[in-house]
Amino acid sequence: MDTITVIDIGSEKVAVATATVEEGADPHVIGFSAEKSKGIKKSHIIDINEATKTLEKAINNTERMAGNRINRATIIVGGPNIMSLNSHGVVAVNYQTNDIQQEDIERVVDSAKAVSLAANREIIHILPQEFTVDGQGEIKNPVGMNGVRLEVETHIITASAIALNNIRKVCGLLGIDIEGFIFSGIASAQANLSETERELGCAMLDIGGGTTDICIFSDSSVIHTSVVPVGSRNVTNDISAGLRISIESSEKLKRFLFEYEKKQREKEENEDEINIASLRLNERITTVNKKELIQGIIYPRIDELVELVEKELKHSDILAKIPSGIIVSGGGAGTPYLVERLKHSFALPVRIGVPHLLGGIADELHTPEYSALVGALLYTKEIKKPQQSFAFPELPNMFGKMEVKENINKLFDFFKNFIPGSK
Repeated sequence: MDTITVIDIGSEKVAVATATVEEGADPHVIGFSAEKSKGIKKSHIIDINEATKTLEKAINNTERMAGNRINRATIIVGGPNIMSLNSHGVVAVNYQTNDIQQEDIERVVDSAKAVSLAANREIIHILPQEFTVDGQGEIKNPVGMNGVRLEVETHIITASAIALNNIRKVCGLLGIDIEGFIFSGIASAQANLSETERELGCAMLDIGGGTTDICIFSDSSVIHTSVVPVGSRNVTNDISAGLRISIESSEKLKRFLFEYEKKQREKEENEDEINIASLRLNERITTVNKKELIQGIIYPRIDELVELVEKELKHSDILAKIPSGIIVSGGGAGTPYLVERLKHSFALPVRIGVPHLLGGIADELHTPEYSALVGALLYTKEIKKPQQSFAFPELPNMFGKMEVKENINKLFDFFKNFIPGSK
């Protein structure tokens, strides 16, 4: 039984989850912890010492819960430093058979990496979109097909090498080896999207405290990724400033309004004042003006985010490619009136994504806030390969239908090649 660990370094929280994995089963969560982010802003590490202390605390708590030492982890990354581009690759197929093998797939995808990147950029994902065999396109899996020319269209996601190196430094100080990086939009999609949504086309919005990660799917492939530098924290800050209350009270009020919005939709009542006495805020506010709070404070901030997302989705006529609509996840999914404003602006179906429920102590992760963490566990399990044992590749083909004596002689001749002076 293998163990995997994922770490989410976000603007609002640093979360760690570790799980055991078995073939054919979902990851079984055995440890989890989340700590309020310090030394991190807009998913960037701005203070190595503070970020290290925060991650160390989250790792220690996870280790105590799991009863296992954490030595390796996959890191979830996001933030404005993420950029993407599409690339084309082409290779010749093995001339002896002309049958496309897995190694041909790996070679053609690797050839797509030959793009001009700035020295401070680093590739974290190369995602195949479609393959073309001898001019025949729209192929998803060409393994076993016959052909002489194999091409691929890929979507490449890059991150700032400086940002990644800062993460490597923090993890290195804690003795954590990094197995790989995963873009938070890809991770959230892994946890939330159905096959139908991926195939028909949809937009995944992972809304954090300081940034919003966008991942667009069409025909079951990623066609666009980007990040806008606005998150749900702006709404919290404006509520705090507008009502002159603390950030903590503003967060409480925001969560209250999210539930209030759902109740009002069911009741279809229109009130001038909202009773918030049940929150017992330190400022001792018991009512707030509904129009002032919602239309004067919340709507303008949400509309700012929606406008930035709309600008991204209009890029390359993407809006026409997402008939399945928009799926919202992340801590910002609980922002009141966000879904309403998205529906109003895009005239598309909008839903809040609740991640796939894993086994073990995963109940706490079954919320939009931890979509990326759950998705990263599923993604890591999927790409993690078992250790390959050392073997001579020639041996299986050597013993076709030979007699035992012939086998022994052939085996002797084979190993004799490795003995000095035997030739």
